[in-house]
Amino acid sequence: MKSLFSILFGLLCLWTFPAFSQSPNQANDAQALALAKQYFQDQEYEKVIDKLEDLGERSVEPQVYQLLFDSYLVLEEYRDAIKLSRDWARRLPGRKANFEVDQLYLHLKQEDQRDAEKLMESILEIIDRSPGQAYAYGKALSDRGYTQRALSVYQHALKENSNMNFDYQMALLFGELGDIPKMHEMYLQMVERTPGYLATVKALLAQSIEAGQRDENLELLKQEIIKRIQSGAPERFNELLIHIYSQEENFRAAFTQLRALDRQGRLEGKEISNLARLAYNAGDFDLAARIYKYELDKGDSYSYYQSSVIAWLDSRKHSLQESESSTLEAWQSLAADYEQYGKGFRGDPFQADLMIPLAEVYAYRLNQADTAEAILTSLFDRSWIGEDDQALAQIAYADLLLFTGRRWDAIIYYRKAEKALDQSVIGQEAKFKRAKAAYYVGDFQWAQGIFSVLKESTSKLIANDAMQYSLLITDNMALDSTTEALEAYARADLFYYREIYDSALAILEVLDIGYADHPIADESLYLRASIKRAQHQDAEAIKLWQRVVDEYSDDILVDDALYEIGKTEEKLNHTDAAMKAYEQLFTEHVDSFFASDARKAYRRLRGDQIN
Repeated sequence: MKSLFSILFGLLCLWTFPAFSQSPNQANDAQALALAKQYFQDQEYEKVIDKLEDLGERSVEPQVYQLLFDSYLVLEEYRDAIKLSRDWARRLPGRKANFEVDQLYLHLKQEDQRDAEKLMESILEIIDRSPGQAYAYGKALSDRGYTQRALSVYQHALKENSNMNFDYQMALLFGELGDIPKMHEMYLQMVERTPGYLATVKALLAQSIEAGQRDENLELLKQEIIKRIQSGAPERFNELLIHIYSQEENFRAAFTQLRALDRQGRLEGKEISNLARLAYNAGDFDLAARIYKYELDKGDSYSYYQSSVIAWLDSRKHSLQESESSTLEAWQSLAADYEQYGKGFRGDPFQADLMIPLAEVYAYRLNQADTAEAILTSLFDRSWIGEDDQALAQIAYADLLLFTGRRWDAIIYYRKAEKALDQSVIGQEAKFKRAKAAYYVGDFQWAQGIFSVLKESTSKLIANDAMQYSLLITDNMALDSTTEALEAYARADLFYYREIYDSALAILEVLDIGYADHPIADESLYLRASIKRAQHQDAEAIKLWQRVVDEYSDDILVDDALYEIGKTEEKLNHTDAAMKAYEQLFTEHVDSFFASDARKAYRRLRGDQIN
């Protein structure tokens, strides 16, 4: 009873109408209505009827009707409810559809099929005489959950007047009935007849398309769209097809379609850039590079030429970083292209977007630290380089100093970048890295103070990382006045950053033996797993992360370990294992920074439709 009450009262509160008609007893009527609402809330339905029965015979205030109708319904006084609906249908003919659908509901609730069908026949006769009434009756039936009956009303109206448009309503109804081909047919009819519906159809399709999942109905839809395009359908059908490909993350097919349109001169240019960005964000760096190359091959007069150059080189850089088989020759080729295109950016504010990544390639991939330093320091005093980019160049230079073992010099340059942009995310990144550099050299108390401040950073990533390091220092200094274990761990962490993995592992192995019962043990295990992943030993990394989960179940690194297990298992196409890790994360660690992403990944792997 309480459940039904909650539903009815909720509907009552949501149903808003104009103020009821004026009468000499308006104040008394208002007081009666207020009392009736209170009675209804208190589930005293007989009192509601006693208070409103007289008023209900002359009022046009829909709240009076709804209170009476719902009270009759709860008390199972169906005849009185039907009489009420009929009286109000005569009193308010503009809302006759709603009242008659209420009567239909009552007949069906009493299993009075004969009267229900008789009423439906009467409704269809009304539609015969006035097809426009289908809008009101269709909506009223749909709102009551009578999907098939609502659909029949719209179809009946179309027989009488084929020019009427119920495409949107019928598409939703076919979807509710699970008739996906008919729903898709309605979508195409919407796009064909009403161009303004394109955005609506794209949004509706986006709710049902799951990337990486083959859907036979969707395949049929794409075939039908292609057939219409070949028959000369409006350009918006091309846009719809590209949208479907993009939602499926079938970016190659989308690119093929876009390229054909572009060669016909039917694109503005931004569509190709948008697709390349989608491919990049999805991690398909090779395709993103291919699309950006297509753009920059248009020449420097092309509107998106400059951004295409930057994005093309960046996509190639990420592709090489992700590959386990990238060669020295490939990195050298990339550096050469950075150099070549960088010449055209001299004196340009965007020069830093090429020079900073180029310095990273020289420093970390080609072992030419001196060349990288020269490139970065040359950006410090260029008048055409913006303040943000100069700060980013200083951070990149400090990273390089730290990487090559010049920790104190790195701290100085992090500080310069932080001071230049103190309140920005870039400034907070510099502050975080400065604190981390201090942590590497063993200045734990000072570093911990900065990490504590950065836990309130506007950047969630910086805040999360700062919290991790703050807790690392706090937990491991509390029981170790000499900080020897923490100092050793920090050295291993620095070797990991500098990609000197053997030295890092050697220190961690000593830690595991000498400090087996120390709070640093779980961090040591986690760092060993991260090193194994960096060395492309995924199976070993998973084993070590799983030990963190099993042996240190109350530690703050458990959710991190589960997330890494999930991502790595997914990369290895071990779907069940990945789902298990993700599910454990978001069910057992609901407040985790990674909980939301883990839930989305779990649903995606399960094949759910994700909005």
